[in-house]
Amino acid sequence: MLRLKFLIGLFTVSVFAFIGCQESDPINTPVDNSNNALLKGATTANGWYEEEEIYYIDQGVEQGVTERGDNQIYLIGGNRVYQANVVLFLPGVPGYSPHWNVNVVNTAAGVTVSDILASPYASSHFNSEGVLFDDVADIVGAQQANLITIAHPGVVVNCPIVPEKAAEAPGNTPLSEDFESFDLNAGF
Repeated sequence: MLRLKFLIGLFTVSVFAFIGCQESDPINTPVDNSNNALLKGATTANGWYEEEEIYYIDQGVEQGVTERGDNQIYLIGGNRVYQANVVLFLPGVPGYSPHWNVNVVNTAAGVTVSDILASPYASSHFNSEGVLFDDVADIVGAQQANLITIAHPGVVVNCPIVPEKAAEAPGNTPLSEDFESFDLNAGF
């Protein structure tokens, strides 16, 4: 028992001696948070998942990465041109990752926005919010019906999904939700 107390005491002294030899005090040394977007404010955006509005932090394109996992994000006519983007998975759903493979959605040749609105694939949010698609299943269905094309430019973006309160927290900068209007008699 005496030997165990001696070893514990020796360990304690050694730890304090090691800490005392450090050139800086880890408790009082300022931390550089300049690269932490969550601490200094982040760029946030709204999007759509299965007919519901969602929010994410837009951390931009991942350089040198052309594909990552199964997670997909769909840009309708381009990045936030006509509406907020549509995502395949949410946190808690198998396959979710904050890393999104980008897909660009455009109308197929000879197809108009009115054609899509007449199909079963258009969002019920079109009249109230101008949202043409709000669910990946509808995007895939519209592609199978030859109403749209989906391009895969080989780009991955890092956009973790967050609750609405986090997206709208003070210091964050939300992307504009003012989108171009669809021309009903044209494609995009």
